[in-house]
Amino acid sequence: MKLAYKLLLPITAIFVLGFAALYTLSVRTEQTVINAFEQKADAVILEQLGQQRDQRLATERGYLAFVARMAAQVAVEFVSNMNYAGIEQPIRELLALQGVEAVHVFDATTDQTFVAAYRKEGQPVVGSELPPGLAPLRELRHRMTDRFEDREVDYGYISIYYNNAHLLDEIAAMERASLDGIEQIKEDIQSAMSSRLPLQIGGFALAALLLTSAVFALVFRFILQPLRTLHHGLDSFFAFLHQRQDHIAPIELASRDEFGDMARSLNRNIEVSATLHRSISSLNENLELKVKQRTHALSEINEKLELSLDSGRMGTFNWHIDSNHNFIDARWARMLGYQPEELDTSFSGWKALTHPDDTIPTQQRIEDYLAGKTPDYEAQFRMRAKSGDYVWILARGKTVAWDAEGRPQRLAGTHMDISHIKEVEHRLCEATERAEQALVKLQEMQTQLIHAEKMAALGHLIAGIAHEINTPLGVIQSSGSNITHALGQALVGLPELYVLLTADEQALFLELLEQAQGGQRMLSSREARQYCRAHTKALEQAEVPRARKVADMLVQLGVLEAPARFLPLMRHPRADFILETAYSLATVIVNAANINHAVERAGKIVQALKSFAHHGASGERSETDVRENIETVLTLYHNQIKQNVELVRHYAEAPPLLAYPDELCQVWTNLIQNALQAMDYCGTLTITLALEDGAVQVTVTDTGSGITPEVRERIFEPFFTTKRAGEGTGLGLDIVARIVARHQGRIDLDSTPGVGTTFRVSLPYLETKT
Repeated sequence: MKLAYKLLLPITAIFVLGFAALYTLSVRTEQTVINAFEQKADAVILEQLGQQRDQRLATERGYLAFVARMAAQVAVEFVSNMNYAGIEQPIRELLALQGVEAVHVFDATTDQTFVAAYRKEGQPVVGSELPPGLAPLRELRHRMTDRFEDREVDYGYISIYYNNAHLLDEIAAMERASLDGIEQIKEDIQSAMSSRLPLQIGGFALAALLLTSAVFALVFRFILQPLRTLHHGLDSFFAFLHQRQDHIAPIELASRDEFGDMARSLNRNIEVSATLHRSISSLNENLELKVKQRTHALSEINEKLELSLDSGRMGTFNWHIDSNHNFIDARWARMLGYQPEELDTSFSGWKALTHPDDTIPTQQRIEDYLAGKTPDYEAQFRMRAKSGDYVWILARGKTVAWDAEGRPQRLAGTHMDISHIKEVEHRLCEATERAEQALVKLQEMQTQLIHAEKMAALGHLIAGIAHEINTPLGVIQSSGSNITHALGQALVGLPELYVLLTADEQALFLELLEQAQGGQRMLSSREARQYCRAHTKALEQAEVPRARKVADMLVQLGVLEAPARFLPLMRHPRADFILETAYSLATVIVNAANINHAVERAGKIVQALKSFAHHGASGERSETDVRENIETVLTLYHNQIKQNVELVRHYAEAPPLLAYPDELCQVWTNLIQNALQAMDYCGTLTITLALEDGAVQVTVTDTGSGITPEVRERIFEPFFTTKRAGEGTGLGLDIVARIVARHQGRIDLDSTPGVGTTFRVSLPYLETKT
């Protein structure tokens, strides 16, 4: 019946799979038709949606074009008139448009809002500030520029805040309605298919069951029953052979087909085999008794040998010298990670596995032993394992066979794995050497890490320092050129000037020159125009010729107060010449002052860089001004601080500290750099220097994102960092902690996420140098 079950299962599976394949094909055909219908419906609906979207987008673009034109009109009116009356009507027209919520005009010359108009409860409101709640609206910004004296002047910008949500809501509503229609069609189709599914499955399953039952009945009648009879007959025969029964009955199968012929042939073979079996059984009993006795003796000997070899981590070899073949056991091969059949057992194979440095000495030992020069063969050498590592081997052997002339024919012996012994010896040697070098290496490593971190910080600052030095150099170069040009003009005009002027006019000229020297400052174009108009009006009232040109020259000289004091010079027939000469002389003086300031700034940067890069070689403390030490670092970070960082200093008077000044520079460098990076170079950096309990206390506080408690616990661990790849090594704060500890001080951390972080360093005053 086992065969019946085996046949029943595959036959049933074949029919079920066949019917399932037909059903799947039918379902897939229907699904293909449905998918084609859905794709076509989707394409039509999406095309309609696209057309409607394009129409509404075209309407919105026209709307934005009109708003942009109105913004340009406001900009023209503002630049022309610079008053609210000229732009009032365009702003009211903008606020009347559907969707426009507010209009903002920003005056760049005064750096403040010129006018802010917005719609409140349907009525326009004009003020100086925009109402809150405009962030979700769209903004259309238009710059207001003009050219004045061959320069482009930026007057500000106009921003129009508008809301186009009604267009987007209409498009979204149409898309949702169309997509809901598509989903409803799909659900109806899927529901129709689901209602047919149980009926189809039941029909296919019933047909498969009936067909399988018919086939199985025929197979059982004409194949399975004869095979079952043959199976029982053979079971009886084998039971007889194994002496589980005393006699054997013939197989009873009288059919005239192939199964009947097979049964009759088996009956004849059974009779002959039974006779032979009885004879062989008698001989086997005698042989089994002798084999058991010999096997028992050999097993005892083999067990003792196996225990000896296992405990000694040894394997055996048997080298036939004439045939150059080496017979090895499994233990010999396992020492090297191989199976015996994986190895080349010739002498050349042994040489290939032996370490190159050990091959010649070991081969010489074998040759000396075979030549009778040594009483025993013993050698230590390395052999390459399957993993690629080398294993230390202790080999011992004896000659066990000779030829007729007394020459060795066979060498047998053992290989012992002594790698663990060699490893212990090697570790003992290395441990002694490492113990002697450990302290020196640790001291060198600490010094190198501090210097490397210092150089890394210096490399980070190079770009900013180069910019800081280039700025005064540019000032020097520009000022030198201005001096050369202005001095040339002044030297040419001075002799003639003093001939033209009376003594009183000369005094007024010197007073004008002194005021021009101290009053020059950078003016915006708007301010310059305002001063020029005021001076022009005053000079016209004083009946000064060419009042506009004279007023422009006075503004360039930096004379911003009423020019009545200098009217005698302004009425002079050569007033233009007098003012130009005064401007040239004032330019020489001002540019010379600029050069002195630039040289002083560059010298300060170079001195700070020199102090920072200096690496003390004496290893001794020296008296250090902590305030000056901090200022050296701040000078190097000036370029990163001056943009968007507010630097606050609170310095108390503190006597010099006995310290390592270059290492203290490294402490302030790491803390200031970390603070700037924590704030992303935008915020407030506060540095406090105070005296407390006989120690200098320095705090560095930032307004960054703060440090979480989890990170705070590991902040001083070496190589731990929260910065992005390439921004830090995780050694900065570890080095800071080591330097502070070397000064017998302490460093504390106080941080609140979202508020900022404060590092507090306390350095005590020591009575003697250490």
